[in-house]
Amino acid sequence: MNNRKIDSFFKRKACEIEREERDEEIIIPTSESETVLENPTIEEHHGFENSLERDPGKRPPIWQYPPNQVDAIRRAYLKWGPYQIHLENYPLSGNEDHPRRFQHTWFSIFPSWLEYSPSEDAAFCLPCYLFSKKLSGRPGSLVFISMGFRNWKKVRNGKHCSFLKHIWKDPCSPHNNAMKACQDLLNQDGHIRNVIQVKSSSQRMNNRL
Repeated sequence: MNNRKIDSFFKRKACEIEREERDEEIIIPTSESETVLENPTIEEHHGFENSLERDPGKRPPIWQYPPNQVDAIRRAYLKWGPYQIHLENYPLSGNEDHPRRFQHTWFSIFPSWLEYSPSEDAAFCLPCYLFSKKLSGRPGSLVFISMGFRNWKKVRNGKHCSFLKHIWKDPCSPHNNAMKACQDLLNQDGHIRNVIQVKSSSQRMNNRL
């Protein structure tokens, strides 16, 4: 005991130093992993989004998807926006004496929700589709969700316009409730992403300390 130098009591063993260095490598995230956590890219969900049907006349009802996937599907459709395809000539339909067709100028009047299905030659509402429920809603709303609207004569009908009647003046109408639900979902998504970023930054600082 007397032959041992006093500084030997304060020297750190090599195995302890190696163990701490190994632990630090495990705890501290790399810059690459930090990028994945804070900034998820579209490519990560590219395959998932490609499996969704854009044509509103072909897509299945939203309530047929697994409940744990519905919000992700809603976000994907909201990222795309309403399916507003511009055709040189939309199909004629209605009365043979005075046939009518869909007008692409209606997209500029109702840009936030109006969709057109080329397969069904019909108009749909994206927010009402995203937050529809099985066998629920007013009959007029279901037309814009699953059946599709085709009576173009009633679009140019002043205050009786079918598109305006679908929206309704009531702020609590099914359509306006669906619009609000879309906005709440997007705001919630942004809030969650910000929380993850803050906690990730805090965790990095703690790990480095």
